[in-house]
Amino acid sequence: MQTQTDSTRDHILTTGRGLVAQRGFAGMGLTELLKTASVPKGSFYHYFSSKEDFGSKLLEQYMSQYMSRLDDILTTEGPNARARLMQYWSLWTSSQTSGDACVQCLIVKIGAEISDVSEDMREILEDGTRQIGTRLSQAIVDGQKDQSISLAVEPDLLGAALYEMWLGASLMAKLNRTRDPFLNAMATTELMLSKPPQHPKEKL
Repeated sequence: MQTQTDSTRDHILTTGRGLVAQRGFAGMGLTELLKTASVPKGSFYHYFSSKEDFGSKLLEQYMSQYMSRLDDILTTEGPNARARLMQYWSLWTSSQTSGDACVQCLIVKIGAEISDVSEDMREILEDGTRQIGTRLSQAIVDGQKDQSISLAVEPDLLGAALYEMWLGASLMAKLNRTRDPFLNAMATTELMLSKPPQHPKEKL
């Protein structure tokens, strides 16, 4: 059962998530956060010792929610593992091109920004991205088991490489304001996950 204390803390985090998504971490002022959330300064410092502490807890919450959504996608019964992976990338494209900053990837939005100013926040994102890569690698292993993904690929390397490619595509899409980087990433992902064609054995 959620207490009033938990509810207030979550309200501040949710409000801050929206502001950070729009303005970045440095661009979000505490005064704006408190005004938007309609909470007094004392309430903020009851839950968070500083803006950096708030940022750390925000990222911990974000990564926890992200992992839960990712697990739901990658463990859904029905399609094979390759189809589930492609669904993940399709949802990535949809969210990143939606125009709604609040549903776009927070790692893409503030990853580079906070890495130079907060070691605690950087470590949270580093650990989170490592976990995402591990989950993608396991999905590739699952795809090799169900024969939907080529046995020629190395799961540990490919899982991390695909995630890094999609992060890069998200950055390029912001720079050129087109879907082209996502279309290129999707085509490359399909190629890297595809099984080689089966050639009929030559007759003796």
